Amino acid sequence: MYYFISENVFGRNSGTEHAQARRTRMFNAEGEQAFYVSRNYNPLLKRDLESVKLAAKESINMYDFFQGTLAVRRKKQNLRLLGEVPLDEYHVEAITPNYSMITHVGREIGRINVLPGTVGLTMDVENRDQHNNLVARENWDWRGFKSSIDYFHPDGQVASRSYLSQDGDPVLEQLWMDVDGKRQPTMWKLLNYQGHDYRFSTEDQLFLFFLNELTKQDSNATLIADRHTLDYVVADVQGTKAKWGYFHGVHSTKPGKVGKGSILPVYRNILEQRADAFDGVLVATEDQRADLVTRYPHMDVRVAPDTAIAKTHMHKEAKHPTVMFVGRFGPDKRPEQALQMMGELVKQVPDARMEFYGYAPDEDTMKRLNDEVTKLGLTDQVQFADYMGLGELSKEYSHGDVIVQTSIAESFGMNLVEAMSYGIPAVSYNIPYGTKALVRDGENGYVVPDGATKQMAAKVAQLLTDHDDWQAKSKAAKETASNYTFTRAMGDWRRALK
Repeated sequence: MYYFISENVFGRNSGTEHAQARRTRMFNAEGEQAFYVSRNYNPLLKRDLESVKLAAKESINMYDFFQGTLAVRRKKQNLRLLGEVPLDEYHVEAITPNYSMITHVGREIGRINVLPGTVGLTMDVENRDQHNNLVARENWDWRGFKSSIDYFHPDGQVASRSYLSQDGDPVLEQLWMDVDGKRQPTMWKLLNYQGHDYRFSTEDQLFLFFLNELTKQDSNATLIADRHTLDYVVADVQGTKAKWGYFHGVHSTKPGKVGKGSILPVYRNILEQRADAFDGVLVATEDQRADLVTRYPHMDVRVAPDTAIAKTHMHKEAKHPTVMFVGRFGPDKRPEQALQMMGELVKQVPDARMEFYGYAPDEDTMKRLNDEVTKLGLTDQVQFADYMGLGELSKEYSHGDVIVQTSIAESFGMNLVEAMSYGIPAVSYNIPYGTKALVRDGENGYVVPDGATKQMAAKVAQLLTDHDDWQAKSKAAKETASNYTFTRAMGDWRRALK
């Protein structure tokens, strides 16, 4: 079996999580059993799996594993039906849509916080003392059961957490202490696991124990490290058939310049300190492979696609000519240059609209982008949409006309493949590595010099105003995307892992 190793599935996932989830779906659809394996405790995990279109049976989370809750089905837990709060003795009063107050004989003794995005479902139950200090907090899983309990010191800082089995018994304890003036977890204690107690100083030590337990009965276990903060853990897993690392991003400070630039710190474990523990490295393009082989001639570096699509899709005509930007709004993606391009585009196509889909790393970034929109006079032409899961985003792709790529570099370009699957041509800067692999200038889109916002605007304008040109590029874009359907991409993966 295949185990793809990561930290979590988040409410807002990066391309790494999306790519790992797509691969998990693809492997299982093509008859190769695979699991999205995650370390972090996440009471919302099964909800978040839906956002990346993964079934619960395709996921193995460390805490679920030890709690025995991997296969629990969802049962919605209304806050007014909690057995812990009998209504014949306590009074529950809704204060806001986000929480209700628990009172006893007129005194507040706790609160019930509502699960985000729901009406009246339980997220956690706070217990408070006579001075209104938080004493304990019961954390409820999205599936409707009490998953853990946090206990607090009188100063309000967490002291410990007990993780519970489905029957409510503690199976794992986590302790916090002050270290160098900072409260942080210092011990994980696994209780009566197969008749023994185990203690771990870090969560990653527990994760290593878990991975060894997960794979010890599987003589064909192949691990692929997707989150490279965990490479040093994967390196120590014993008895596997193979261990690989997949690079979802560029690996050096000067991508595309073979042998130049410094290796990014997150990749040093797998490329240098612990390279002997891995069978090799997987990347999305031949160009990135060539760079790595030049630096590390004894390393086995192979190529396998960083995304896959179930099928291609029909395109719908939008009300206005629509340009899309899909991805994080971080500095490496240079969304401000996409806005500058849009400022030039509306001079040629006044009714054009631009839609941004993704999320900003912080509020300051979002403010700077909104300020740039105002400065360029694009308030009516630019929209920043809320973060969307793949299902929601697919509806937006269906009516896009052009997708633009203004990144400094891209190891691949999942967003381009997704857009092309709807017949959306791409206009991209000439950047390493994915552009060369995906965008063929004048065939399925256009490639312009790095940083050339005016040239990009001219090519986008051409696609938006020349119907025949758009039709030709759209057809070719969909043909490009068809190379990454599950069956074809799985063939590439089988060859890479052979």
